[in-house]
Amino acid sequence: MTHPEIIIVGAGGHAAVVADALLATGMHVLGFVDNDLAMRGRELCGLPVLGDDAVLSTHDPGRVVLANGIGGTKGEGLRAAVQSRLETAGWHFATVRHPGAVVSPFAKLGPGVQLMAHSVVQPGASLGAGCIVNSAAVVEHDVKLGAFVHVACNATLCGGVSVGEHSHVGAAAVVKQGVRLGKGTVVGAGAVVVSDFQGGGTLTGVPARPMNKRAA
Repeated sequence: MTHPEIIIVGAGGHAAVVADALLATGMHVLGFVDNDLAMRGRELCGLPVLGDDAVLSTHDPGRVVLANGIGGTKGEGLRAAVQSRLETAGWHFATVRHPGAVVSPFAKLGPGVQLMAHSVVQPGASLGAGCIVNSAAVVEHDVKLGAFVHVACNATLCGGVSVGEHSHVGAAAVVKQGVRLGKGTVVGAGAVVVSDFQGGGTLTGVPARPMNKRAA
């Protein structure tokens, strides 16, 4: 089977992790594109930054696919916007699965999902388009993730959790079984979420509470 060539969009830290996962699976990665002019001529993981998005016009979307290298604590909106713009232009985004990820065959993965080293996705879980399950994060049975949710390193979503689109669950955070988090929720690093949250804000602490209430 011939694998397509891949260009990674973005050239920051998350893009390097994406490249590492792709290279570990034997994929042919051409390099990165990034609109930050300061990145031109640099290398990540031994691969070149090819230039800005204009470089894509020199490639055939029928032979080259993209991988989304945009991460960051609150990068889900940008990540989704860039991917949507490029998909509208005819590009397809690869699903990235590090060979060290453990994924049940009974889980459902949307297009462009990224599963990093030592991540775990259990039976009945459903991941929307563009989700990231980062290094050593755990998505337990029957968890539902909306599009472009980022589950950061070592975070754990217990069974039956639901997380709305464009949300970010911070490093080492824990969300108790059955909890529902609405669209655009940010869970701070190390927080323990034990009750539902309607979304559109940030939860921190143990037990986790909205930041404005905690400050009060």
